[in-house]
Amino acid sequence: MSWDRFLLPYPFGRGLFLWGKPIWVSSAATAADLESKRIELEEALNRITAEADDAMEC
Repeated sequence: MSWDRFLLPYPFGRGLFLWGKPIWVSSAATAADLESKRIELEEALNRITAEADDAMEC
C-alpha cells in the first residue's frame, strides 16, 4: 500500500465503471455558488461510491 491508498487490482479481476450526470459550474460563479457545487460534487461521489461498493459485494 502506498501513501495515497492507490490499489492495483489482481489480474483478471472484476471491475466496474460508473458515472453520474455532469455538474456544471459557471465561470462567473460566486464563492457561495462554488461551495454549493462542491457539496453537490461530494454528495454525487459518495452516492456513486456506495453504488459501486454495493454492486461489487456479490
